[in-house]
Amino acid sequence: MSVCRNKYQENLFKKYAELGKGVARSANKNDAAATLDEDSWKAVSHEGIWRIAVPIEHGGLGGTWIDAIAALEGLSTTAEDLGFLVTTLGHLGSIKVLLDEGTPRQKARWLPRLLDGVIGVTAMTEKTGGSDLSKMQLSAHEDGDGYLLTGKKVHITNAPVAKFGMIAGRVPSLGNKKDITLFFLDLDGPNVHIGETEDNLGIRTSPTASIEFASMPLNDENIIGKPGDGLRILYHVISFERALYGAMAAGMIENHIMRSSKRVTDREAFGRPLSANQYIQGRLTDMKMASIVCRTLTYAAFEELEAGAPTASILCSATKYFAGENLVMSAGNMVQLFGHLGYGNNEISRMMRDALGMRIAGGTSDIQRVNIFNNMSRLQTYNEDLVEPQVSTIKEPTPMMSPA
Repeated sequence: MSVCRNKYQENLFKKYAELGKGVARSANKNDAAATLDEDSWKAVSHEGIWRIAVPIEHGGLGGTWIDAIAALEGLSTTAEDLGFLVTTLGHLGSIKVLLDEGTPRQKARWLPRLLDGVIGVTAMTEKTGGSDLSKMQLSAHEDGDGYLLTGKKVHITNAPVAKFGMIAGRVPSLGNKKDITLFFLDLDGPNVHIGETEDNLGIRTSPTASIEFASMPLNDENIIGKPGDGLRILYHVISFERALYGAMAAGMIENHIMRSSKRVTDREAFGRPLSANQYIQGRLTDMKMASIVCRTLTYAAFEELEAGAPTASILCSATKYFAGENLVMSAGNMVQLFGHLGYGNNEISRMMRDALGMRIAGGTSDIQRVNIFNNMSRLQTYNEDLVEPQVSTIKEPTPMMSPA
């Protein structure tokens, strides 16, 4: 596994790091308005970030997902807007699903729009649960040669700005535990209602809302893969997106380090820079090690995903877990190092609010532990020669003879 960027990847990193500066300039304004930075989105789309890993025959640049990661790293290092980056990550996930599972007609219908930057959603969460897909109620009931989709998704990232997307639901006629199906559909028309934009604590620039379907007509072209094959596809795209969170977190932590290092170098206390104190150095080195861990885990996870390794899901969940936990740690350290300025209503505290959302978005940190344990249990083997340890005891010492 190589984590070193080649010349092409380094150029991608620098190119999108430069574009990320434009995202950062508008981040506070967009956070206050709880809206996506559409101007920056258009700029990033125009430069071709969505086309990097797409084959040439589908309108892409013919690169690899590792190339795309280099671009995401660069963007994450300067953007200072986690909501924008979460939207970026989800968009890449939609492209990946269509490339891997879409029919020629589905690719022709939706892929060109995705590559142009038209925003899509991935909608799984319902009022009854999020990561527990068995609780989903949204259903497609057969109607002649097609289906009618009815139900409601909640807390859906980018629902207020999306034009189409992947919707997880059921086809009840297939039978219990065999009915989960992935739909890809447009979100316009009278049978779809988008709810009000939610007022969230952080990641506000990736707006969330509910999506409700009222007997929306569908046909076979709206089904990704086969009816009942939704779980397999969803778990694959979820793992893909979890792996990307590591690169995203690594880039943002590097930004925290840059800001914090300047602060503690410029500011003096008791006749010397703050950076001369070991406890300050400890915070900065914790942040740097966190960045290294997140970035390295992303590359390791992608290597296992591409190889189809049975432990890939464990590694992807570990990547997402450390991305969330380390970003919160890093943002907290940055707030602390800025003192009162870090606690003001500004970009420093905004990045702290956003970081807290990283523990929730894409599956909570606790859910990552659940997935890791479940896969460990499934894959764990035992040495048949192992025996239960014996209980050992302490023997009573022999009493010493009394002197005559």
